[in-house]
Amino acid sequence: MQYRKLGDTGLDVSLLSYGTGGPSQFGQKTGVDDAGRATLVSRALELGVNLFDTAEAYDGAEVLLEKALRGHVRDSYLIATKWSYRLADGPVTDPDVIVKSLEQSLDRLQTDYVDIFQIHGMLRHQYDELAEGYIEVMQKLQQQGKTRFLGITQMLTIDTKNESMSTAMDRHPHVWDSVMFKYGIMNQWPAKRSFPLAKSSKTGILNMAPVRLTLTQPEKLKERMTEWGNNDGNNALDWLSGGDSSELIRKGYQFAAEPPEVTTVISGTSSITHLESNIAALDGTLTDEEFTKLKSSYGDSASPD
Repeated sequence: MQYRKLGDTGLDVSLLSYGTGGPSQFGQKTGVDDAGRATLVSRALELGVNLFDTAEAYDGAEVLLEKALRGHVRDSYLIATKWSYRLADGPVTDPDVIVKSLEQSLDRLQTDYVDIFQIHGMLRHQYDELAEGYIEVMQKLQQQGKTRFLGITQMLTIDTKNESMSTAMDRHPHVWDSVMFKYGIMNQWPAKRSFPLAKSSKTGILNMAPVRLTLTQPEKLKERMTEWGNNDGNNALDWLSGGDSSELIRKGYQFAAEPPEVTTVISGTSSITHLESNIAALDGTLTDEEFTKLKSSYGDSASPD
C-alpha cells in the first residue's frame, strides 16, 4: 500500500481508503452481516487501509463501523465523519446542532475523537452565507480535541463542477484540512481549478466514488462519453480496457489516483474480492499515452454519477 500526506496535517493516509456510504451502504444493501463487515474491515487494515469515511446520514453506518473496528487499536486507523448541514426545514443555523451532531457521532463510534469532521455536501450558493458561522463552531470542537482536523465535502449530483470545494479553498485556505469531491475519467473538471487551489492551500483531497456507476455500467458510460467528449466509436472505452469490464475499473482507479494532489481514493465495496482488486489496481499506473488520450478526450467532463 502506498501512503500520501493529507495536505500539511502530517497524517499519512493510505492511497485507497474505505467508505461506508455508496450503493452498498457498508453491506447493508448487499446482505453483509456484522461478522462479514468485521472480516471486511480486518482485511482492509491487513492490506494497509487506514482511513474509514462515514457520516451520520449513512443509515446507521457509524454504529456498524464501530462494531467492525472492535479489537483494533484506535491509533492504527483514522476515522472521518460528516454532519448534515441541510435539514428538512432548511440549512442549520443553530450552532448547538453542530456540537450535538459530533457528540452523537462520537457516541455511535465509541471514540473520544474523530480524525476529520466534515460538512456533508456543501452547496456553493450557501457557502458564503453559512461558512463563517460553521467554521467558528467546528474550530472550537477542534480546540476541545473532539476532532483533529476539519473537512468539507461536495454534493456531486448538484455541484458537478465542484464549485463549492473550490470556493471553500479559495475563501478559507487555512481552515480546511481536507476537501472531498469526485475526480475520475468522466469527471475531470476539478483538475481545472480545485487541484491548483488544493496545492497552493496545502489541502488534502479525498477522492470519492471515482469509478462507481459510470464505469461499471456500459450503457451509462457510452451516454457520458457522447455527452462529454469523443465517444470513440461508442465502444465504452474498449481501447483502454480491451473490452474487459474489470480492467476498465482497474484503469479507472489508476486514473483517479494519478494526480499528486489526490491524497486518497475512496472505495465503498462490500466485497473483499473487489476490495483486494481495487487495492491491487493502485500498485500500477496508466501509461503516459493512456493518460494523455483520456485527458484530451474528456478533460471537460463533469458527470454527476
